[in-house]
Amino acid sequence: MEMLSIWGEFLGGIGVVISLIFLGMQTRTSNRLALASSQREQRHIWQEMMFFMAEHSSEYREFLHNYDDMDPDRQTKASMALFAMGNQLDMLLKLNQEGLETDDNLRYVMDAFVGHMSTSGGNKFWKAMSNIDLYGDNVLNAVNERLDKMEVPNDDFINAVHWLKPNKNW
Repeated sequence: MEMLSIWGEFLGGIGVVISLIFLGMQTRTSNRLALASSQREQRHIWQEMMFFMAEHSSEYREFLHNYDDMDPDRQTKASMALFAMGNQLDMLLKLNQEGLETDDNLRYVMDAFVGHMSTSGGNKFWKAMSNIDLYGDNVLNAVNERLDKMEVPNDDFINAVHWLKPNKNW
């Protein structure tokens, strides 16, 4: 009887170990699914923002180069794209802190946003929005840290993304 008791405890211990291994595998799978879902959602949001920017490319490009002299309605359309991009970056910073976003995707969006904020119009917009703390602290700190390390306005950004060059009719 004592031998049966020992075997019972042994098999029970094995069962607990197997259950813990299974639980660990399920948790890992669940985390991967959460990461994939988060990334899919964020990419969808980014793509929607790109469609908006393409639809309003004239306003958007003018905003980056001729911020002060723009018609307020055109300026509003362009600023909505930059608000959306900043909100996207804020979300990615937060998701990255939670392990739900990869460093490379965060870097891509951060580089794009900082590039836009380093243009003459983008930087005027950024300073105005920063002065009233319109963006979250994560975005404000991350973007200001990057902008402090570069020359603004950043002509290299506009030269690299030539489709954002100014229109000669402005």
